[in-house]
Amino acid sequence: MNNKIMVRGALLIALSLVLQSIRIILPLPALLSTFIIGSLVHMMLVVTHHKSNTRAAMLLCCMLPLTAYMQGQLLLPILIPVVAVGNLLFLLLYSRLQERSLVYVIPPAAKAAVMVTAAYLALQIMGIHHPVLVKTVLFGMSVPQVVTGIVGIALAKAILKRLN
Repeated sequence: MNNKIMVRGALLIALSLVLQSIRIILPLPALLSTFIIGSLVHMMLVVTHHKSNTRAAMLLCCMLPLTAYMQGQLLLPILIPVVAVGNLLFLLLYSRLQERSLVYVIPPAAKAAVMVTAAYLALQIMGIHHPVLVKTVLFGMSVPQVVTGIVGIALAKAILKRLN
């Protein structure tokens, strides 16, 4: 593997984790923080995919939910693999559709659908039926993922255009 690509991947991963940690420094309302940071995280997934390699982007897909859990953004550890799989699906679909206009809709929508389904199943398996908790988790896995995915792709495309 080319050292330049590996170092670039490491730097992009580090930048992504810093961007995800903005919520610790900037006290924003939870919902606003979710939309801002979620958009930046999706943007970094796409930028890492383009400017580094698939391995770095896949590693980032798995590191982001772990960091979110440690920051208290993911309520339950069982949701770490749910979000990681959602991120991986988002990245896979993005890479397949990157030259088509559907890239703005299909990856975020598919990610949200998979995450809602997997989160619901995980909560059922864990025996968690508290209505407020279930609604909170399922909402976090749905609408914000679609919106931040679309915004993240648009931001990434604008940045990549400038970088190229």
